[in-house]
Amino acid sequence: MKLYKYVMFILLFSVVANATTLKEIIQSTLKNNNNIKALEIETKSKQKNFTSVENIYNPTATIGVNYSRLDLDTRSVQIGSTTNGFLKIGINLYDGGRNRSIKNQKKYEYKTSLLNMATNKKETILQIVTLFYQAKTIIDNINVFQEKEVALKAQYERMKTKYDIKMVTIDEVLKLQSEYETNRYTIEELKYQKTNLLENISLLANQNIETLDNSTLPKIQNMKFKKSENIEALEMVINAIDENVKTVSSANKAQLKVENILNYYNYDDYNDKMLNDLPEKQNQFNISLTYNLFDTTTKSKIEAVKLEKLASIQKLNYLKNQEKMRFNLAKKKLTTQQLKINSLKSAVEMGQSVYDMVKIKYQNGLVDNITYLDALSKKIYNQALYKEALNDYEIAKANYYFSSGVKFETMLMGNF
Repeated sequence: MKLYKYVMFILLFSVVANATTLKEIIQSTLKNNNNIKALEIETKSKQKNFTSVENIYNPTATIGVNYSRLDLDTRSVQIGSTTNGFLKIGINLYDGGRNRSIKNQKKYEYKTSLLNMATNKKETILQIVTLFYQAKTIIDNINVFQEKEVALKAQYERMKTKYDIKMVTIDEVLKLQSEYETNRYTIEELKYQKTNLLENISLLANQNIETLDNSTLPKIQNMKFKKSENIEALEMVINAIDENVKTVSSANKAQLKVENILNYYNYDDYNDKMLNDLPEKQNQFNISLTYNLFDTTTKSKIEAVKLEKLASIQKLNYLKNQEKMRFNLAKKKLTTQQLKINSLKSAVEMGQSVYDMVKIKYQNGLVDNITYLDALSKKIYNQALYKEALNDYEIAKANYYFSSGVKFETMLMGNF
């Protein structure tokens, strides 16, 4: 027994020394997770869209060449072929505020993308934390049931020895053997669950995770509720809708545009005696002022966008109430878990004391194997519940932390 414990200690120490910490998993996830990478690329796309409309006057410079040719029944005063090279510069002096609104709309869309990415990262980290401590619960349960396996095996071998010398009946041996086999099946099932959870963690972190350390989250201080990035993102969406209203409304405002075109001409196949004063270079300046007197679509478009805004405001109000509720529930859950841990700690101590007493009585033949197995099962059950409560407490801390609206970077600064 001492040799077994020594070997288990050496193996456990080796595993812990090479175990992956929660902080390392989170950092790997933020760096390597494919979904997060995709969101970062999408955010850069939004940024480029914003940059593309940043200049509200939309200045343009165009260079080009036109070639035209007349054939067949041409008059003597017509030019057979003309080549026209041009440089055109244009600018929108006033477009009813359309380009400015588009610029603001793209800016809000970019900010929304940044906030959505922050929300996604926070949700992914929370998923990692949950899976981490669920896996820790399974690992702790495996250790607890392996402890039970050692106790059952020792009692089974002891009882089998007694059976061989006709001191006990076969049913006492079979009862212990049945309990031992059931316990082994439970361990194998738990090992599968452990593999499942570690595979999911590895997928999120995009890194092979085989062992976990005993990380705990930073100590929770009194958190104050703040609006989350999710709420801020929806507020940005509403701002973008306001700008969209302005964009649609600009169609009913005056439009002022200025263009200057520098043309160079070259002619072929014409009568130079009749056409001897053809221009080689011309500059054309255009200024246009337009106003839309009537259209059948703008009014309906504005009403549609305003309804979209109204729907978003309702969603925003619901989201604010929902997040406030989740924060309050997360705070209560944390308190409940602390009470649960204290209660289960006492249950573990009591279960261990009862088991120790029953074990002595069982070995001395004062109680039967049913009483012994019941005491052993209760001891193991209380230990498993206690370990689960400790890990659920860490998950509760993460839920409380993130439901407060605090940015996830703040938690990463903690030592864990």
